[in-house]
Amino acid sequence: MEEKLVGYRKRVYHFILKFVKDRQLADDLTQDVMVKVWLKRDVVFEYKSVDSYILAMSKNHVMDHFKRLAKEKTYQDEVWALMPQSEENVTSEIIHKELHTRLEEVVNELPPRQQEIYSMKYDGLSLEEISAKLGIAPNTAKNHLSRALKVIRTTMQPETLILLCMFIG
Repeated sequence: MEEKLVGYRKRVYHFILKFVKDRQLADDLTQDVMVKVWLKRDVVFEYKSVDSYILAMSKNHVMDHFKRLAKEKTYQDEVWALMPQSEENVTSEIIHKELHTRLEEVVNELPPRQQEIYSMKYDGLSLEEISAKLGIAPNTAKNHLSRALKVIRTTMQPETLILLCMFIG
């Protein structure tokens, strides 16, 4: 029986090599098929067409191999597709933190009343609510907020452009 298997091994190897075009892989897959044949030797050699059965096993093993590769490829593609998003999210988060830190620094340089009104507006209060809480006219609150925003825009604009260029480039 072992002599028969040696003859089949060569045929299986050449059969598989036609599909995979890689000698090492063909050798590995042939070894797998021959182990299966050996484990099922009592059943395999009872068939009328042992050649057809062994070649069908070989073909199925090669197909299974390609299916596994396709699944791995799909999985790898999914992982690679997610990685840039993760990278972008991390980069975006870093830039956001840097901009927020710089914005806090600029706001801290504003006069106290402008800081106060900007912070209240940032917290979501309307100009009417701010003016009522501070006991000032709505136009006064609006003027303080306008001055604060002008300082912030002129101070932050160059840094914002640099960070955006770094992020995009």
